Amino acid sequence: MRLSKFNLCAIGIILTCGICIGTKANGKIVEFSLSDKSTESLAQTLPPPPSASPPPFPSPVMEKEGPPLTTESGPDQIALAAHLQTIKAKMYGAYWCPHCHTQQELFGKQAFTAVTYIECDPRGKDAQPDLCKAANIKAYPSWEIRGKYYTGRQSLEKLAILSGYKGPRNFQQQVPTP
Repeated sequence: MRLSKFNLCAIGIILTCGICIGTKANGKIVEFSLSDKSTESLAQTLPPPPSASPPPFPSPVMEKEGPPLTTESGPDQIALAAHLQTIKAKMYGAYWCPHCHTQQELFGKQAFTAVTYIECDPRGKDAQPDLCKAANIKAYPSWEIRGKYYTGRQSLEKLAILSGYKGPRNFQQQVPTP
């Protein structure tokens, strides 16, 4: 490797002035300093994950919600949702989950209001992450029906079978409203 006169001169100045280049490891971040004195951290590490408990004061951050439901419910969707509520079935999900949103759209906006929905993401509206953790929910959506858990989006017909629903099953094909 060839050193130019400029490089040799720069090295000489640094050594002559007694300035040392030091490194310091702090929280997996390496800092470079042109003095022998410690400097304050130049970068902030990621904050810890949000806690399940509410903050001691009102948070300026808005609770997040998924996209609004656009499908209309038929009478059989409403009856199935009421049945699921009666037997205390629960749907666990997250506001950002596209499969959860599709599951909700299968019921339609009127019927889904009767379904017991548990928001698992702490940033979501009315979040209950402790219930999700206690139920050992690992994927969304998940259904709890009669003490058993079913993962993934379920057809309304399958939910009717799993829950023992005996009512009419003429579930309307869902078409989002404009």
